[in-house]
Amino acid sequence: MVRVFCDFDGTVCTQDIGEKFFRDFAGEQAEEIVKLLLNGVIGAQEWLTRECEAIPAMHQEEFNAYLDQYSVDPYFAEFVRTCKQKDVSVTILSDGLDIYIKHVLSNFGLSDIPFYSNQAEFIGTNGKATIKVTFPYTDSECQLCGNCKRNHMLNASADEDVIVYVGDGFSDRCPVRYADFVFAKRHLIKYCQQQNITYFPFSHFGDVQKKLNEILDRKRIRHRQEAAMARREVFIQG
Repeated sequence: MVRVFCDFDGTVCTQDIGEKFFRDFAGEQAEEIVKLLLNGVIGAQEWLTRECEAIPAMHQEEFNAYLDQYSVDPYFAEFVRTCKQKDVSVTILSDGLDIYIKHVLSNFGLSDIPFYSNQAEFIGTNGKATIKVTFPYTDSECQLCGNCKRNHMLNASADEDVIVYVGDGFSDRCPVRYADFVFAKRHLIKYCQQQNITYFPFSHFGDVQKKLNEILDRKRIRHRQEAAMARREVFIQG
């Protein structure tokens, strides 16, 4: 079976909601926290925790109204429908927050798409509340991400499955090592080039669908050797 895993911020959603939300509401403090993450001073869990703590208390209705400005990739819904017709599973993996992913997917009639992310909730009563984030899908041996995309991919896939990954940025650097076919844009392209990971560039999911159709039409879909070996190493290590 072919299984597609997609990043959310900047991939399924046309913009990085998490980055923009923190910047819009926490300002310069948010930018300083991001610098610590990118420089390797802190991991994703501490980054998201600090970012949420930097957000002033707000009404959840205000947050939801803010989210209504964001759109999913205009070709994504058709991509999902086509994948279902071809018996290809689609799962969203995000190192962002479920509270905005749920809202945006619902706005576009895509609530049935399974996704895994970090979890957040509004804490407080009688008006404004603060955001508290939790990390149910961490990896005990890796602090790079809050939500381990690699583990989700491998746990959901059998040895014979073909793994496709679609992404654009920082949290996608790990999972692409384990994918047979990689679709990349923006920062992820540079990373794939640096690591000699074969990839297909894309601008939108229409590009992904076109190339994926070509892959599905092959008589035999081969695993990427380096990805298969990387997956095997994980299973051996337990």
